[in-house]
Amino acid sequence: MLKNITKITILMLLPILMLCGCLKATENGPSNNHNNVAFPFEVTDFVDRVVTIEKEPQRIVSLSPATTEILFALGVGERIVGITTYDDYPPEQIEKLHRVGDFQGPNIEAILAQNPDIIFGSRLSGQEQMEALAKAGFPVVILEAASFSQITDSITLTAEITNTKAEGTKIIRKMQNKIDTIQQRVKDLPKSKTFYLVDANGNWTAGKDTFIDELITLGGGENIAGELNGWIQFSLETLLEKNPAIILTAPHAGSMRELFNSPGFQDMEAVKKRQIFVISDDNIISRPSYRIVQGLEEIAKFLHPEAFPEAFPESRVD
Repeated sequence: MLKNITKITILMLLPILMLCGCLKATENGPSNNHNNVAFPFEVTDFVDRVVTIEKEPQRIVSLSPATTEILFALGVGERIVGITTYDDYPPEQIEKLHRVGDFQGPNIEAILAQNPDIIFGSRLSGQEQMEALAKAGFPVVILEAASFSQITDSITLTAEITNTKAEGTKIIRKMQNKIDTIQQRVKDLPKSKTFYLVDANGNWTAGKDTFIDELITLGGGENIAGELNGWIQFSLETLLEKNPAIILTAPHAGSMRELFNSPGFQDMEAVKKRQIFVISDDNIISRPSYRIVQGLEEIAKFLHPEAFPEAFPESRVD
C-alpha cells in the first residue's frame, strides 16, 4: 500500500482523463457452491489490464453511483467505505458514507485514507489516477455498463467479485422477468413517434447508443432521433417536421408548461393531445444499474397505457 507523502502528492497531481470500459471475468479455480468464488480472482478490463483480486473485498470504494446501487442490492453496502458526491441511492443508507470524489474527479488522499481492498472506478474516473492507484497495490476495476444489455454483465461481475453470486442471479432474474413481461405486452402494439427532451434550453435529445434510445425502443416506441448518434440538438423546424406523438422528459429539463405554450410547440401532435410525460427520476433512465428496468416500465406505461391496466401514478404535463 502507498504510505509516504511523496507518492500521495504525485497521485493527487495526476490529470483527470476519461476511462471507458467494459469487463469480463474468469474465476481462478472452481467454485465450491453457488455463492462461493475462488480467490485469487482475475478481471480483464477494457484497456487490457489484468487485475488480480487476492481476497474477498471487505473495504470497498465505489466511484460509480451505478455500481454503488448494485453493491447495496447485492447486500454488501456495509462494506462500502467511500463513494462520490453523485451517489444518492439508496437514500436512507448513503448519507453516512465518506465522499471520496466529486465533479473534479476522485480524491486520491481520501481514497488512500480508507485503505480499500478494491476500487470500483467509473467512466469519469481519471485514467492516470486509476493506473497509479493500481500500481500502488489497489485493485481497480471499471464496471459501468455502456449499453442496456451490459448491465446484467456488470451485475454478474460485481457479484462474483464480492462473492455474492446467488444474490446477483436473483437480481438479474427479476430484471429479466420484468423485461419479458413488458416486451410481451407491447410487442404487437403500434410504435408511436417519441421525442425525449433532455433539456428545454435548445431541444437536446438522445439518439442511438444511449440508454434512453434503447428504453424507448424496448418500451414499444419509435425514437424520432434514433437515426442520429449520441446527444444531439434539434431545431424547432426539425422537431415540427418530425411531429412526435409523445414527448418524454425528466424533472431536470426545465419548465415544460412554459415551453409547450410557446410558438411552434403548440402545433405538435404531442402537445395538442397533451401526450407529454415526465419520468419520475432522471437516474432510472440514465444510470446503468438494476433500477433502469424501473425506467423501462415507466416509459412503456407512458407509451402504451392500454397495455398496463394496473394503477400507475399520473405524470402528465397539462
